[in-house]
Amino acid sequence: MNSKIKLVFFHPYSHLGGADNSLRRLIENLDLNVFSVTFVSLNKSYLKSILSKKIIFKRLNVSRTIFSILKFKKIVREYEENKKYKRVIVISNQNFANLVISFAIKSNKKVKTIFVDRNHLDELNFNKNLAEKIKNTMLKILIKIRYSKADQVVGICKKLSYDLSNYTNCRVKTIYSPSFDKTIIKKSKEKLNLPRKFDYIINVSRFSKRKDHYTTLKAFEIVTKKIKNLKLILIGYGSELEKIKLLAKKLKIYNKIIIIKKTYNPYKFMKRSKLLILTSVYEGFPNVLTEALTIGTPVIATNANAGASEIVMNGKGGDLIKIGDFKNLSKKIIDHFKFPNKLKNKTIFARKNLYRFETKRHSKIYTKLFKKI
Repeated sequence: MNSKIKLVFFHPYSHLGGADNSLRRLIENLDLNVFSVTFVSLNKSYLKSILSKKIIFKRLNVSRTIFSILKFKKIVREYEENKKYKRVIVISNQNFANLVISFAIKSNKKVKTIFVDRNHLDELNFNKNLAEKIKNTMLKILIKIRYSKADQVVGICKKLSYDLSNYTNCRVKTIYSPSFDKTIIKKSKEKLNLPRKFDYIINVSRFSKRKDHYTTLKAFEIVTKKIKNLKLILIGYGSELEKIKLLAKKLKIYNKIIIIKKTYNPYKFMKRSKLLILTSVYEGFPNVLTEALTIGTPVIATNANAGASEIVMNGKGGDLIKIGDFKNLSKKIIDHFKFPNKLKNKTIFARKNLYRFETKRHSKIYTKLFKKI
């Protein structure tokens, strides 16, 4: 008897971060009496130790996403042929994974596909070298051609969806990232041993070029000349860590920085911080801004495509700066310490509008989509 809808989440590289937190919050709020969930990745997902034991985790033994087509096709075919599932829905995450699914899975009456884009198309305009430029150009061409194969394309904020729809000529449904999670308020109150004699500002983001920690550091160097007893907390992981350390030493601020490579509870650090800053050159939907506002920590972010301006409502709920504008960032940080009520009032306003990103609201929208598609 066909009893459940089989959901197959394809997230090739599952690491601690915004995308995985979004998937976790979605899966946690699904009714497992209605849905059977399988999570497929190329690496061992850290979510396996967090989510319900009812969730099936499958690891594909391949080195790159493009080599997973045949193995993924086999997994889906087994579920398609299993009579206990009335429908199989594949939910892929990130553009390269979406493209793989467009070749691996052909939609039919029983099998449906949903492509979720989590980064703005701007991602493909930033290239480290010629090889990456060629690869990103090919990705853009394939996105334009192949996204029409999906039964539904989803963008995680309005600007991302609008630009993606115009580029692909596909209908893109906006489903905001589930970043308003009240459970983090309790986590933010955990004991934290940081010296009280210092004030703290914080940046929580992967140590990668796209997050542009250089702008953060250069702004902080200016700020430290005006504000004493100030420390910068950097929480993240990634390939740019050593370069970040070198720049901090060059700017003579290394002794004023606290680097935390990984933590499952960045919220207690956010709670102790006077301000959270995010200096990305592009984003999809920066969950960390919503999380900081949930806790009550004011935010300053670059006005990068796509989600930051929507979270802070074009500056009404937090401050925005131009990409790379470390001088203006330093000015806004200094102003915040001189006149803290201005940004605190924006934070209060932003918190009143965070319901748009509420986790249960998010899961209800997806549940309706899964049942209808």
